[in-house]
Amino acid sequence: MITIEGIALTDVCEVIFMKIKLMILSLSPLALLTIIRNFLFVTTNEAGIALRMSDFILENIILLLVLISCLIWTFLAIVFYISFCAFKWADKKSGYEVKLVEDKEDASLNFFLTLIIPLLVDDVGSIQGALTFVAIVILICLLLYRTSLFYANPILTLLGYRVYTFKFLNNSEFRNQECIGLSQGIIEESSSIEYKKITDKVLYVRRMKNDN
Repeated sequence: MITIEGIALTDVCEVIFMKIKLMILSLSPLALLTIIRNFLFVTTNEAGIALRMSDFILENIILLLVLISCLIWTFLAIVFYISFCAFKWADKKSGYEVKLVEDKEDASLNFFLTLIIPLLVDDVGSIQGALTFVAIVILICLLLYRTSLFYANPILTLLGYRVYTFKFLNNSEFRNQECIGLSQGIIEESSSIEYKKITDKVLYVRRMKNDN
């Protein structure tokens, strides 16, 4: 088996792909809101006569391409969330106590207000508007990939996930590193958890059932 610094290549690829999937999921509200905000087609000509199907497509081609892309994006987000649900249950490490736990309850709200709402483009039906939209999405994806900001995922928050920062009390893999945890349950000071790595510092965490 091919390894990178002692880690199986398949595990490295799984982590990279899961990060990308969660990035797409985190930005899916932008796709959905773009569809809602720009769902306005030209259906008549200058004389007020309804356009034929071929003329309708030609008149709205850019808007149709953008909206179809956003629909595919939204569909992929659903598929990737299902993939994340499967990912988080396999090969977890357990029995580790945490300390300095902080609930980052405003993380997803800040993400939504700073990275989603300001980036809505009013006119994706024009070439300029469509190019602006594509450029914004590419730049934000690069930002999310280079950082760990994708953890502040508004969709996961709506589905009951919480974001925590914490350190392990005794875990040689992380030593004294601050970690970011995504959890559907409550994590408290000195909780014993099980976890699975999404990136080097972002983990899916779950409080162990026998922890009091």
